[in-house]
This record gives sequence, C-alpha cells and structure tokens, in this order.
Amino acid sequence: MLTLGISAYYHDAAACLLSDGRILGAAQEERFTRQKYDSALPVNAVRYCLEEAGATIADVDRLAFYEIPQHKRSRQEWQAARRTAGAEVRVTAQDTEARLRDGLQWTREIHFVDHHRAHAASAYYVSGFDDAAVLVCDAVGEWDTTTFWHGQGPDLTRLGGIRFPDSLGLFYSCLTSYLGYRPNSDEYKVMGLASYGKPTYEASLQTLLKLDGGGFTMDTEVLDFISEPEGHRSNLAELLGVPARRPGQPVLPQHADIAASGQAVLESAVSALLDWLSRQRTTTNLCLAGGVALNCRANAVAFEGSPFTRMFVQPAAGDAGTALGAALCAEPPGTRAATGPMRHAYLGPRYSSDAIAKLLTGAGVPFRDFRNDEEGLVDAVAGALADGRTVGWYYGRMEFGPRALGARSILADPRREDMRDRVNSKIKWREEFRPFAPAVPEERAEEYFVMGRTSPFMVDLFTVRQPDVLGAVTHVDGTARVQTVNAAVAPRYHRLLERFGALTGVPVLLNTSFNLSDEPVVCTPVDALRTFLRSSLDLLCLEDVLVDAASIAEELREAAVEEHRFVAGAGLQQSGELYSFF
Repeated sequence: MLTLGISAYYHDAAACLLSDGRILGAAQEERFTRQKYDSALPVNAVRYCLEEAGATIADVDRLAFYEIPQHKRSRQEWQAARRTAGAEVRVTAQDTEARLRDGLQWTREIHFVDHHRAHAASAYYVSGFDDAAVLVCDAVGEWDTTTFWHGQGPDLTRLGGIRFPDSLGLFYSCLTSYLGYRPNSDEYKVMGLASYGKPTYEASLQTLLKLDGGGFTMDTEVLDFISEPEGHRSNLAELLGVPARRPGQPVLPQHADIAASGQAVLESAVSALLDWLSRQRTTTNLCLAGGVALNCRANAVAFEGSPFTRMFVQPAAGDAGTALGAALCAEPPGTRAATGPMRHAYLGPRYSSDAIAKLLTGAGVPFRDFRNDEEGLVDAVAGALADGRTVGWYYGRMEFGPRALGARSILADPRREDMRDRVNSKIKWREEFRPFAPAVPEERAEEYFVMGRTSPFMVDLFTVRQPDVLGAVTHVDGTARVQTVNAAVAPRYHRLLERFGALTGVPVLLNTSFNLSDEPVVCTPVDALRTFLRSSLDLLCLEDVLVDAASIAEELREAAVEEHRFVAGAGLQQSGELYSFF
C-alpha cells in the first residue's frame, strides 16, 4: 500500500512516499528546480519518490495533503476583511484541490490533513517513543500557530492550541524582516547573529508578547501580521529606538543586540510552553516540530530547563516535513505503527559512480578513480582535509530537511580558526557571523562536547569542551550545533571522521551544507560539479571519484557561471539522467 504525502503552495514544497508505513523517499522540490524554498506543486519530488519505489501515480493508494484548504481560506478571508475592503483571497479551497488533481493526474479521494496535526505526526510517529508530549510551533497553519499534543501508541490527541495572529514564528519572522533579512527564509541568520549581541532590548520586546500559562498574546498595535507586509508598524522603531536595518546596510552592534533580545524572548516563550505541556500528561518524552523547532538554541535551552528527559526533533521540522506527517496521518493506525524510529534523514536521490564517471569524462573533467578502493578514497580525502584543503563531499542519498548531514556537505578542518572566515567568504559567500557545525563519531562526542544525548540531525546545541582546539566550529558563545555520526547509519562518513582523527588526533570535521549563498543544497552530481566550479573548494568527492580544482580548465569554470551553457557543455545530452529524472 503506497501513500503519497504532499506539502505545497506556501513555501518549501515537498513530497514523501510511504509503503505500509515505511518511508521509501522524501525530498524538497527546491533541490530539483534550484529555486530556494520553491512552493510549487512538487512534481519533481513526486516523480523521484515514485521512481524510488518503481511505481507510477496509478500505483498510489492514498494521496494526503498537508492542510485543509477550507480552513485556510476562512483565515485568509478574515485577514482580507481586515486589510482593505475587497481584498482578494489568494487561492480558494476549490483551486487547491483542482491544482492537485490536474498536476498529479489524480482522480480519487484526497486526504486533507490539519496542518499542525501533520507537523505533530511527522515527529511523534517516527520518534521511537510509545508515549510523548508534542509541541508544534510555527508561523501559521490554517488558524493554528502553536499546538500541544499527546502521543500514546497509535493515538495522537490534541491538548490545546494558540491561534493566529498570536504567533511565535511570526514574531521571529518580524524581527528577521526588521533586521534586514527575508522573513520565512533567513531566520537562521538572526539566530546566528544573536550570539554576537546582548539582550539589551529584551524588556522592550517582552512587552510585545504576553505569556499566560500555556498561552501567549501579541501586541497587535505593534506587531501587525495582517496589514503590514513586514509584520510590524513604524512604532516598533520607536519602541526600540533603532531604525529598521535595510538589506545591504552594515550590521551594527545594536542589530546584534536586537537579535539577542528576540532570541531570549523566544527561548522564554518556548520554555513556558514546555512547562505547561509537561504538566498535562505524565511522560518524560518530548517531540518538537514546526519551523520554530529549527531554532536549535531555543530547543536546547527550553528542553534543558524542562522536566523532559528525552527529546526528538523532526529533522525536516518546517513545512517540508508535513509531507511525511500528512502521509502518516492518512495511513491506517496499524500500518503507521510499523514506521519505526527515524534513525537517519537520507531519503533523497542517489547516483551511481559509473554514471558520474561517464559525466566527468564527457565534460572533460580529470578525476581519480576509487571505484574499487573505498579505503584509498577515505585516506585521500582525510589527508587532504588534514592538510587544510576544503572538500565538497557528495555520497549516497540526499538528506531530507535543511541540514547537511554528510551526504551533501562541505567539509574542512575544524582546528584551523581561520577556516571559518575562509569558508564563509571564499566558498559559501555568506555573512561572516554565520557559524559552522561539527560532525563527530557518536561514541567520541562526549570528549569534545557536553552532550548527555545524541544529536544525529543537527537540531540541538551543546557546549564545546575544547574551544581552543575546535576554533572553526565553536560559536562566539562557546556552543556548537553538533552532529553525532553513527557507524551503522553512515559508515563511510564515520570512517572518514575516524581516519581524520587518526591523522590529527581530533576526530571532528567542520560540516556545512554543499551550496552557495541563497541557493538550495545540491541534489545531482551536475549541481555539485557546477557549485564546485563556481566556488573556491579544493576537492570534490563524487561518490567514488575525486576531482582536484587544480586540474579544471578555465573555460569550464567560466561556463559554470551560466547554467544552460554548462549543462550543454557537460555532455548532459548523453547523460540526461544526471540532470533530471525524466
């Protein structure tokens, strides 16, 4: 029995395919179209999932969608009525169903799933817990912005919720916009910037968000998510005494202080919500989902101050993960129970070394061939990293969710403090204050970080024990967003960490996503090669072959700047499967 889950038409569209509760594939549409946070119907992600299963859309038994269009429409109409007379609602419920049917050639029933239930299901049913409290916190889904749940066995019971326009996600998005970044996109930049400031504006921002037990209300005279495109009125600048920063303007100390203050308010709010939730049911297990759950610092602070002892955070906590949650909700309870714990997020496409070698040969790219020598490949990459070289590491199935977890990663030596600035400015082309994450073998993590729990999905924060040793991955506040690597889950990645440790004495690597600023993480080998050619990376490891930047002809680098020219020049007419599945 195949169940297809879809999220689409807002941001970060995705598809997920289940077979009797087992996840066959899951991917975000942006990875295929190269349009970051692509909201379109995820036809490419759907086709990938079906190909992974060896199926067609006719073989799918159930189709599930991540929200209830009629409920969303009622909220949009309410907003429109308060904005201006005659304002139009963007998409009707009928439009949504018609677009799904036409786009997927679907004629049978569609299971429309409450958005926050889809979020909750995406976390609880794959957590490995038989009993857990669940907190979902995002911008808005239909009417809900925060919901509380209790999962027990196959049942997921709603305990309460908070409705629009009171929203922690929108509160943080408002600050993102105020600080000159894109809301619903750049919140992670604000989280990184926060550690460089002091919460000097916390008291002022706290007046905008009134906590009340298991709830909160917003000051809508200042935070206006209905009438103001940026989410706030001009009196926010009066409250803070600092004008809004515009994109491209310098980031000043007061901007870092505003970020730190907003982060502190968010952490206090999430802590209060967990306190209320912990008193509703006698369980010590916690699940988190929704876009706010991607704020790893808020996760860590709130969890560590709560009575909960175990925590699972959905790795695709944003709207992409609701494709999984919607599919799980549409499954029969007995089938859903067979899903099992989510031990990894490697659910996207992979490509064979033979096809990659054919691509590189056709494109005239020299490479070292390790197809029959994995140990030699790991030794070569570890040695290069120990020598201070940077590596684009592409192996296995692509990760589901925003974090690179050793399948589509850029790797570097974390001991070199200058490596942080080098990767930020020369390779990623991004802000200097952005931190990097360390990857470490699960069994060695406590030697370098104050852990107390594993962190396979890089959605948690920990204190660094040896910041003087791990300068490139230690944030200014002494913490790091750690990824613990299990040998059984990611054996080659784990071997690379071990080999690097044998050479340097430190089995830790700097790990960041394989992409350039404001681009999606790479999906295909062509994406990886083009990104490599446009960056200052030293080496590219594509499955079992290794490309050295020094061997690349200048005309190929120039062609990589123009995607269509590069695609043609890379011989993709002969190797089309590497660029598109269809």
